[in-house]
Amino acid sequence: MTDSNQSPDVEDQEDRRLMSLIADGDDDALRMLVERHHPRVVGYLRSQVGSQTTAEELGMEVFIRLHRASARWRPEAKLTTYLIHIAHNLVLNEWRRKSRKPTTALDSAPEPGDRSHESARQVVELEEAFQKAVDQLPFEQRTAILMLVQQDLAYEDIAKAMKAPVSSVKTWIHRARTQLRDILKDFYETP
Repeated sequence: MTDSNQSPDVEDQEDRRLMSLIADGDDDALRMLVERHHPRVVGYLRSQVGSQTTAEELGMEVFIRLHRASARWRPEAKLTTYLIHIAHNLVLNEWRRKSRKPTTALDSAPEPGDRSHESARQVVELEEAFQKAVDQLPFEQRTAILMLVQQDLAYEDIAKAMKAPVSSVKTWIHRARTQLRDILKDFYETP
């Protein structure tokens, strides 16, 4: 995982350095890169396919493809954008292969020892409702909003990963937020 004290520029420079080493055949650099980005990639994949096991499998495929492409990789965008782009394409392939939409499994439960059972239950209900609401969004809106919220990507990086204009990404995110607000209005107190 990345050091939270590192600036994005420092993180980006380190990713570039590691990719250069990987292109030269350094397996330790590949392991370091996987450790840095695996949680983010698997988190994105799980949000798309709904299964931790499938997300882990696809996550390993992301890094296999990254390794294969390391000699051809050019740092035109952040490495995280490139990783999410690969993951996005694998999700599309997975859906085509299985001829199905992603599942909506959400394995949320209160933490053991949680003294506020009612509050924990409400959090789980909200998480389940949010996941169901996200699943109702059209593919582009769902993908864009999850890249923004879960991956903390900038609009420009989302546009590159989705191969779409920034204006389309902004529209998808705006529409997704509007729909989510409407679908989840019962979970928020009215003033």
